[in-house]
Amino acid sequence: MRGRGGEGETGGRPVTANAADRPGRLSEALRAELRRAFRRPFETPIVVATNGTMMTLAWFLLPPSLTNLLFSFHGPLAYPMILSLWMYSDVPATNLLGSDARRSIGLLGDRRALRHSQQAKNLVLWLLVSPLAAVIAIVVGSHDRRPQAAILTALWITVVPLGALGVSAWLGVFFPYHPVGLKRRWRHRQPFRRKILRWLILVTAPWMLVPGLVVLISLPAIVLWVATYPSWRGQRIPDGYFAGGVTMGCLLAALCWVFGPRLAARFARRRRDRLAGFLADPDRG
Repeated sequence: MRGRGGEGETGGRPVTANAADRPGRLSEALRAELRRAFRRPFETPIVVATNGTMMTLAWFLLPPSLTNLLFSFHGPLAYPMILSLWMYSDVPATNLLGSDARRSIGLLGDRRALRHSQQAKNLVLWLLVSPLAAVIAIVVGSHDRRPQAAILTALWITVVPLGALGVSAWLGVFFPYHPVGLKRRWRHRQPFRRKILRWLILVTAPWMLVPGLVVLISLPAIVLWVATYPSWRGQRIPDGYFAGGVTMGCLLAALCWVFGPRLAARFARRRRDRLAGFLADPDRG
C-alpha cells in the first residue's frame, strides 16, 4: 500500500507518546494489533489483498515470456510460495515504527514492549498470509498427487517467511517514515530528496528486502540441493532432499524470529532520541 490521497493518519500534527500503550505480554500486543488491523484505514489487510491479487493475475494471465521475467521459479507448488512472498513484501513488514508513530514513541524506552509490538505486527501479517497460502499449497499438491511435497511446501510457507519478518523491521528502525497522504506529501515535497526520494526508496524496498531475506534463510538448503542432487536444474527435487532443505530453512528462520526482534529493540533503544524526534514530527517525511 503506497499511500492514500487524503491527509493520512498524522495529518501534519505533532505526534505525542502514550505510555499506557505498552504491552506487558505478547498476547496483549497481538490482541491490540488485531484490533488496529481491522479498523480504518485497514492498511495491512488492503496491502495483503492487493498484492495477492496482483501476483495471481500476473501468474495466470500474463504471457509466458513476461511471467519468466517476473518469476524465477515455476510449477504448481511454486505458486503458493511466491504468492506468500508477494503478500509479505510491502510496508507492513518494514515500517513498523513509522506506521504507528504515537505508540512507537511510548515504546522506545522499553525494549521488551517494543519487541512484543514488533512480533505482534509480524504475527498479524502472518495470520493474513500464511494460512491461506498453506491451504493453497495443500490443495495444489493434492491435485498434483504430491501430498508429501505439499505438506513440506506448507511448512516452508508457515515458518521461513516469519523468520524474514523478524529481521525486515530493522529497516524501519534505521529509516522510518510517516504514512502521510500523497496529496500532503506532494504539497510539502521540499526538500525533495528527503521528502519524496527517500520515501519512494523506502516504500519499494520491501519488494527486494523480504524476498532477499527469505533467500538468505533458504541459502543452506539451496547449497544442500546443489551439492547433493546433481539433476536439480532439470528435475523435481525428491521429497527427501526437499524435506532436508525445508528443515534447515525452518531452523534458521526460528533463530531469526527469536533474535531479530530482540536486536531491533536494542537498535531502537540506542537511537531513542533521534527516533523520538523524527516520529514526533510528521513534517520530517
